[in-house]
Amino acid sequence: MITTGYSQDVTTSTLPPVLEDARVRRARDARRVGLVLLALFVLAGAAGLLGTRTVEAEGSGGGYDVTVTHPSVSRSGHAVKLEVQVRREAGFDPSEPVRLRFLSSYFDLFDENGFTPQPDAETSDDRFTYDDFLPPRGDVLTVSVDTRVEPARNTGERGEVAVVDEQGRVLVAVPFRTWLAP
Repeated sequence: MITTGYSQDVTTSTLPPVLEDARVRRARDARRVGLVLLALFVLAGAAGLLGTRTVEAEGSGGGYDVTVTHPSVSRSGHAVKLEVQVRREAGFDPSEPVRLRFLSSYFDLFDENGFTPQPDAETSDDRFTYDDFLPPRGDVLTVSVDTRVEPARNTGERGEVAVVDEQGRVLVAVPFRTWLAP
């Protein structure tokens, strides 16, 4: 007991108050759950599950085989690979350009730095971008797009690449999707 010189005596203790056993168990269990979740998050990161993952989507039709290598999961600000490979068993007709149709809204997901090779002609409508490429020598055309996911994007986007003929008819289309992790 401490005497303060006032008319009342003040009792102080340096020990914390005694807690109920149930409250102590809940706090301990909450800490354990938090540590397990933190450990799972760290392990997922170490295993590469939280970074960009690239996959292939394929389609065939009209004498063409198309493979699109694209990010299936990425994050804002990450550089990603987008590559379209068009194969024609019989080879390409040297008098006809190869016309690829891209779903324009998909490219809103990216800061696009450039196509390799550059298209020889490009047109668009309200949904699609059409790129014409001179036919390559051989039976494979490979188009690479240097991109980075927009820093402010938090949702993914659906994409599609198609080979179309001169009249705009789809010969083969390959749909795909990119998801963005927070």
